[in-house]
Amino acid sequence: MQRYGAGVSEQDLLSAFDNAPIGIAVLTPQGVVTLCNAAMGRLLDRDPAELVGRTFFDVTHPDDLDDARRNCVRMQADDVRILRHECRFVLADERIIWVSVSTSRVPGTAGHPAHLIMHIEDVSDRKRLEAELSHRALHDPLTGLANRTLFTERMREVLGGRSRPIRSGHLFYLDLDGFKEVNDRFGHAVGDVVLTQLAARIVALLRAGDVAARLGGDEFAVLCEDTEPHHADSIAERLRTAAAEPFVVDGATITLSAAVGCCPTDHTDTALLLREADRRMYERKRRRAVPVPRDGTGG
Repeated sequence: MQRYGAGVSEQDLLSAFDNAPIGIAVLTPQGVVTLCNAAMGRLLDRDPAELVGRTFFDVTHPDDLDDARRNCVRMQADDVRILRHECRFVLADERIIWVSVSTSRVPGTAGHPAHLIMHIEDVSDRKRLEAELSHRALHDPLTGLANRTLFTERMREVLGGRSRPIRSGHLFYLDLDGFKEVNDRFGHAVGDVVLTQLAARIVALLRAGDVAARLGGDEFAVLCEDTEPHHADSIAERLRTAAAEPFVVDGATITLSAAVGCCPTDHTDTALLLREADRRMYERKRRRAVPVPRDGTGG
């Protein structure tokens, strides 16, 4: 029996292959599975024998197939010896998992044809954590709306990506009147519920492609593309109406109002646009007296 090191036999290597904690498969240069271990079967929730004669293209997510096929072509062309990438697999029950794939090409020798060895590991938990951290970095933790960073990024994409003449979009800046008194009188927990309810009302008004954000405190912004001026006036009025609808929190009914500033997105300087919409909002606020929050319970 051939030895592969002190005390290591071919049978030992086969045992190590089959009992490895991550999925391992041997494939032809064209990507057809000729052998796979038990961990690969567990990963794909299939009998390992069922995978022989098939390719992993069969379980690759449609959006990742092109990249997977390109990688296979590169391995066949001797372009690389080792290739690593991440993609999604679709299981028999339609669950989707993220996997890390490492493929190495083994050149052919006398009596042994060239083949590929593939190591596949489930990295779904890491991907979920990365997505969660990314979401936290770009969204307001209270309302789930975009935060200032994401909103500004989205504005740059929209305003800088125009390739054809369209009607001007509009930027809306909303600030609640007297919100500080809500926190002072009812507590910050109640104030948070008010902000959450207002965010939900704003989202309900959005069209596909519109973007809403909480910029901080009780300040919100909405970006609407392809909006004529008279439509912009109507949107601003609906935002004011949404803020004026009573908020019911723990039996208390709180009535507020909001000032809404609006300006056309006729240039690509996002900071300037935000400042202009903010200025117009405060201009509207100064024109009228700020109402005191009212508790509908009479308390």
